Amino acid sequence: MCQECGCSEKETIQVEKHIHEANNKIAHDTWHMLKDKDIFCLNIMGGPGCGKTSFIEEISKYIPPQQIAVIQGDLESDIDKQRLEAQGIQTYQINTHSGCHLTAEMVSKAIEQMNLEDIYFLIIENVGNLVCPAGVRLGQHSNIVLSATTEGSDKPKKYPIIFHDAQLILITKYDLRKYVEFDQTRYLADVTELNKKAPILTVSTKQKESWDEVVQWLAKERQALLIHTHCH
Repeated sequence: MCQECGCSEKETIQVEKHIHEANNKIAHDTWHMLKDKDIFCLNIMGGPGCGKTSFIEEISKYIPPQQIAVIQGDLESDIDKQRLEAQGIQTYQINTHSGCHLTAEMVSKAIEQMNLEDIYFLIIENVGNLVCPAGVRLGQHSNIVLSATTEGSDKPKKYPIIFHDAQLILITKYDLRKYVEFDQTRYLADVTELNKKAPILTVSTKQKESWDEVVQWLAKERQALLIHTHCH
């Protein structure tokens, strides 16, 4: 008998519900709702300054901006929202204040305020963080992880979960790799040890052609979602 709380020290407490059950239920409903609307939803994750907003700006040069909607997550400010709206992209701002990642409820409430008619891609730009957003279901169909050469080549070893759950991994700011002594061989070996399925592409805003494969991947994945939807 524990003298402090009066319970048996060998007492077993059975947890009946998963700690994320409520979040996952909302995420499940969002996933299916977007699929039924033929909207491909991406969850973009990466550390601060890795190029998440630049990613959206670059693909909007290939995909008409009016076909893209963005849920922008940041602790404070709407700086990135203003950047995207200047490109003609519908953007909804979520400020988490002290929260280190978005939740399915935040995303669901944002969607209720958005016009998704004629939208092909809904992009969730998560809060800049390599830890907290990992493994959190929001209703996305795919996770994309951005990792800048300027962050160093050790990130897969330090933050494995976020890489493990990715469907696409982008090495950004690739034009700077020589200046920051980015060890690409080590990086690729560490990533493939964690995730053997996700394509790993290199991109740079200074190299327009580097985005071709990214856009092809997006089109292919959206088409696969549509085929799956209409076959059922």
